Amino acid sequence: MILIGFMGSGKSTVAKALGDRLGLDVLELDDRINELSGRTIPEIFAEEGEAGFRKYEYSVLLAACENDGIISTGGGIITYDDSYEIIRNTDRKVIFLNAAFDSLYERISDDITRPLASRPREQVKALYDSRLERYRAAADLEVDTACGLDDTVEAILKPAR
Repeated sequence: MILIGFMGSGKSTVAKALGDRLGLDVLELDDRINELSGRTIPEIFAEEGEAGFRKYEYSVLLAACENDGIISTGGGIITYDDSYEIIRNTDRKVIFLNAAFDSLYERISDDITRPLASRPREQVKALYDSRLERYRAAADLEVDTACGLDDTVEAILKPAR
């Protein structure tokens, strides 16, 4: 299973809950990037830009797809064409976690670990809008995370039963 969605949609939290529930390992791509690069995501963005970060993200996604478990991606993974193609063509179930933009923005607006969230609100909204179609095109299922963690997990698992 691969979880995609905008910053603040709950990918990490939902991945952990699904992993616990299903007895599966969870691979956080952002954590793996930090481990491999020896740098934080803001440091990578500052030193190599978004394009450099997306290349790291692609590499760890490719490796993650070779293992079982739940993959929690970064919010912009679908903007890098090579990563997008992996997600679109995987045999894994792809879940798009979504919520109203105002809710997402409230969750991320003070988070200094998210370089793209530090932009003005209207720019973050434009970023969200620009990604929405790709999230939906890549996903097998879209789940609104505003319903809470337990209901989100149930909504993801229900179709599989």
